[in-house]
Amino acid sequence: MTSEAFIDDKELESIKKVSVSLKVALIAITAALYTVLGYLFQPISFLGLQFRVAELIVGMCIIFPFEGLAGKVLGVFFVNLTSPLGAIDLISCIINIPALYCIIILRNRRFLKYLGGVLYSIIISIYVATILYVSFGLPIWLNLLYVFISEVILATFGIFLFDIIKSRFNLDYY
Repeated sequence: MTSEAFIDDKELESIKKVSVSLKVALIAITAALYTVLGYLFQPISFLGLQFRVAELIVGMCIIFPFEGLAGKVLGVFFVNLTSPLGAIDLISCIINIPALYCIIILRNRRFLKYLGGVLYSIIISIYVATILYVSFGLPIWLNLLYVFISEVILATFGIFLFDIIKSRFNLDYY
């Protein structure tokens, strides 16, 4: 006899519903992971030749879409408080929202989830290259290429990593 025989439909629905406190905890964990990785790898996380290891956290959006998005946006805010670009780099919190939606929309599609990572990388790269051009006059196309390469590597690897976690722990959250 399975455990499902002892659980009625009403109780099963309440188990499936995720509590607000769990959602807040997931947002906090995501933001904390991004912030810690951002500060640990701060020397290579800014300007043109950046390799922001914290970007691996974008993969959290394939398991917990809303919590991953909110946590990453908060994490970006805290990490960018120390940006050499100053307050203008805080705009990237807003830019991350549509970029992360590219991953969220394609998260349950086999290989298309990686296309979501590429689209995310394009949006972020355009923003960073533009801000570097406006702030420091750095060449926009060169920085677009540099940032895009690092973003694609980190975003696709983050998606791959969290996809493994999702399948191993059978996390079908949404």
